[in-house]
Amino acid sequence: MSAVGAVAAIVRNDLRAVRRDHVLSVTVALSFAATAMIATLGLFQERLAGWSAWFPFMVAMSLVGGPGGFGLLFALLMVDEGDTGVRDALAVSPIPATRFLLVRTLVATGWMVAWPLASVLLMNGTWRVIDLSLASWLAVIVPLALFTPSFALLIPTVAKDKVGALAAFKAVSFLTLAPLALFFVSREAWYRPLFLLSPAGCPVEAYQAFLDGRPGHGAAWSGAAMVYAVALLAIVMKRFRTKIYRLHE
Repeated sequence: MSAVGAVAAIVRNDLRAVRRDHVLSVTVALSFAATAMIATLGLFQERLAGWSAWFPFMVAMSLVGGPGGFGLLFALLMVDEGDTGVRDALAVSPIPATRFLLVRTLVATGWMVAWPLASVLLMNGTWRVIDLSLASWLAVIVPLALFTPSFALLIPTVAKDKVGALAAFKAVSFLTLAPLALFFVSREAWYRPLFLLSPAGCPVEAYQAFLDGRPGHGAAWSGAAMVYAVALLAIVMKRFRTKIYRLHE
């Protein structure tokens, strides 16, 4: 099988699995529904006194929650492969496991750049509250997108089944959503740097810097987020290969 054919086969198989699984289908549907609902509310913002002031925070929630939610989606696909024996079948196929990891990493990252960007532009198109350039949006979204494959590989590494995967997802979600508190924490607070331990800490700081008209600070925070994301992905991928494919390579 050619490289292109292998990639297409992996993507087709994942799409079929998403359509068959109610949990996965609902995850995707809820994301679309939430975007549509917020964008629709923007058409009636004149009747929603004070809501526009909260719109930047709603966007932050949408962006920060994405990697965990869609990371779970891809993670459940891999958990299913272990339960159904697909992983064993893949082990004897001519396609190396590394290629599967690379394809899913690229697909997960690409999706989490394209969809959140389209989502925020659609929502802001009706609210017209946030004035950021495309480069600024990408500086926030791309690092967050890179955390998606990390979570997707981390969850099946620590969970043996779907119940364990959901428990791991809750822990990941708590960790990634915690930096939203930065919207309410004073910049002088001694404990503010602790939120940077979270994968979403630097992206949230970058987003706030861009909102405040400090593009230089935003770019610096975005760069730090990229370093964090790439390092985490490398660590998790190595751990995933060691634990999940230890009998197959």
